[in-house]
Amino acid sequence: MAEKSSLDALPRLWITSICAGFLTTGLGLWASGVPSQVEWLFVILSVAAGGAAFGGLFFIGANLAGVSFERRVRDETRISGSNVDHITHVETFDDTGLDRWLGRYVFARNLFGSLLVPLLIFAGLFFFAI
Repeated sequence: MAEKSSLDALPRLWITSICAGFLTTGLGLWASGVPSQVEWLFVILSVAAGGAAFGGLFFIGANLAGVSFERRVRDETRISGSNVDHITHVETFDDTGLDRWLGRYVFARNLFGSLLVPLLIFAGLFFFAI
């Protein structure tokens, strides 16, 4: 597990990530002109970009800070017929404080991973459609 100093950085990183997510969402909404006319596609894309910014900043920031929760997290993909299930298994600690940070880490990691690919696809479609 990581040192105490790297764990102390997690609360600041969490708040910074939340602020970056809201800022990205607000900037996306403002840039698309949502206050004057509502285009639901741009609202959805702005919220997705904000979620990806939040998740990516916390996930990558925690790894750069030296907090290694990855040894406690294992992913599994099950294919049954036309359904594909992504299952995340998490080994908990004996400390409730660490378990809370582990849960936040897994949430940010899965949010970032699940929003990154669709946003890259939409970005590619946008740039190739010009």
